[in-house]
Amino acid sequence: MPATDRARLARLLAAEQEQYTAEHPRSRELFDAGSNLFGRVPMTWMNKWSGGFPLYLDHARGNRITDVDGHTYVDFALGDTGAMAGHSPPRRPQPSPAGSASSAA
Repeated sequence: MPATDRARLARLLAAEQEQYTAEHPRSRELFDAGSNLFGRVPMTWMNKWSGGFPLYLDHARGNRITDVDGHTYVDFALGDTGAMAGHSPPRRPQPSPAGSASSAA
């Protein structure tokens, strides 16, 4: 088995983190400004994200989540993120009650 090239792994990780930071400037800005939360995040495990800071979410519908930088993701977990981002189906129109003024002939 070949040896792991740790220097190469470090370079690849640095390149990924640089790209993540460049593509998520608003999330980074919100993370840096977050002083009212312990660790600047709702849950401290979020500080361990490989990008260096977590995504900040703007809205969600069904299994689609859009972050504050405009990137849309498919949420395969539908657990914590649904609770935090408010996944919700669109409202369905309610039928008019029988005998209402709109149904009178």
